[in-house]
Amino acid sequence: MNENYFVRRKMPLGSVTFIFVLFFLLFPLFSCSSSTNLNDPKFKVLEIKLAKGISNAGAKDIILNPTDTFTSIDPAVIAHVSFANLSGKHKVKWKWYSPDGKLYYATKNFQLKTPKGKYATDASTWHKISISGDKAQYYPGKWKVDLYLDNSPISSRQFEIKTDISDIAFDVDLNIPETLMDKPDAVAVVIGNRNYQHKDIPEVKYAKNDADVVKKYLKTMLGYRDGNIIFEADITKTRFEILFGIMGDHRGLLNDYIKAGVSEVFIYYSGHGAPDINSNKGYFVPTDCDPSKVAITGYPLDIFYENISKLKAKKISIVLDACFSGGTNSGEWLIGGASPALIRIDNPSFSYDNMSVLTSSNSDQVSSWYNDGEHGLFTYFFLKAIRGYADQNKDNKMTIQEIFDCVSDQAEGVPYWARRFHGGRIQTPMLYGSGADVFVMY
Repeated sequence: MNENYFVRRKMPLGSVTFIFVLFFLLFPLFSCSSSTNLNDPKFKVLEIKLAKGISNAGAKDIILNPTDTFTSIDPAVIAHVSFANLSGKHKVKWKWYSPDGKLYYATKNFQLKTPKGKYATDASTWHKISISGDKAQYYPGKWKVDLYLDNSPISSRQFEIKTDISDIAFDVDLNIPETLMDKPDAVAVVIGNRNYQHKDIPEVKYAKNDADVVKKYLKTMLGYRDGNIIFEADITKTRFEILFGIMGDHRGLLNDYIKAGVSEVFIYYSGHGAPDINSNKGYFVPTDCDPSKVAITGYPLDIFYENISKLKAKKISIVLDACFSGGTNSGEWLIGGASPALIRIDNPSFSYDNMSVLTSSNSDQVSSWYNDGEHGLFTYFFLKAIRGYADQNKDNKMTIQEIFDCVSDQAEGVPYWARRFHGGRIQTPMLYGSGADVFVMY
């Protein structure tokens, strides 16, 4: 929260002119153009004016860029109000309400005062909240600000904060928030498959960067130990099997890291997925995969989920930035000679109480890139969500469900930006399993 309060008084009384008086920064700005003996002038409260800036360098406030529509990259919302014929002592207070109707911020009471027996023909006060770089940036929608005089509401104004297209370029790679979370026994596997050996498989341009940054978040925000993060880039089918096991044997490398009933597990994958059009099964695409023989050279999703379910972990969270339709961001298809309309994937069914799975798209869709951010679009929004964007109830913690609700939001999340960036492309993130577990706390 960024608040600016200044106090300035200019009150000509007879031939006496008072100079600027600058008090502490946590006072409202109060300026009077003139004061006269009290007769019968009627006290008036003029409407709140909203603006992106304010100048108080002269004798009277000047609001800059007046508007009631703001974007997530604007510095602040300025709320300014003028009074006519103000006299005596008064208390003023501002209350700001976020789009969910909850109180976002309230000031304390600040005093407005005119000399005894005088009134101010023109007085003003203002307050601001920051947008860019503060929590308000993450709450697009209809806001409201109320002004109280002597503890009674006297004026109110609505405004809107919209997500600016350039705010999508919010750099999730930098200034990763630190939390007090500490998970010394938590274990993670983070995989970024960018480069593929087969000539018909295009690179997943940002997979390595996705994985690198996810690892940083695990260490900085989520309390994982570096030695408990199995980080992999450009892995083969054999390496998949070493990590997660094979059919009938789940005891891969991940299993060896887990303390039974104690360790939480987080698995992240960025790379290609593909279907077997004969069985309708989905597969991870290892870097040595032959897409025409994916049932032989890919790593099956059903074996992956089956083996993960046998781990004796306290809870398991899986995040997959991959599509299993065989489509690619550039519009190519990994399964040559097959019509995309005929490709259907049967997602492995599971109902494990301790497992949550977030996927970047539905089984018949393509997962998109966010080129300016140098990330998969889903990964970008996932990282942005856990930084605080998903904390809509502002309780300083986020569940898997809240994160999913954020990334899948039709107006501000992946579905909207996939359409906007990629010519109407439909991309719908999915959540499987329980979403009730708290994923991050501040």
